[in-house]
Amino acid sequence: MDTEHTQAKILSIPVPPGLEGFIKKRVSEQGFHTVSEYVRSLIRADQERAARQKLEAKLLEAVERGDYREATPDFWKRLQDLADHGADRNTGAS
Repeated sequence: MDTEHTQAKILSIPVPPGLEGFIKKRVSEQGFHTVSEYVRSLIRADQERAARQKLEAKLLEAVERGDYREATPDFWKRLQDLADHGADRNTGAS
C-alpha cells in the first residue's frame, strides 16, 4: 500500500493559460504520466534543495566557529550517508 497516495491531500492551483501549456509540454517531455507526478517531482526537488541549503548553512557556521576537521573521502561518504538517511525520513522512504 502506498501511504503517500492513500493519505494525500488534493490541492487545486489556478494557472494562466500560458503556464498551463508550459506544464503540459514539460510533463510530456520529461515522461511524466500526469501533471500531479510532475508537480510532486518539483516539490521533492525543492525539498532536496532546502536540505542542501540547511547543510551548507551548518557547514558555514562550523567554519566560522573554527569547528571543523579535514574533509577526507571517508568523511564525505559518511556525511552523504547521513544526508541520505535524513532525506529518507523527510520523504517517508525507507
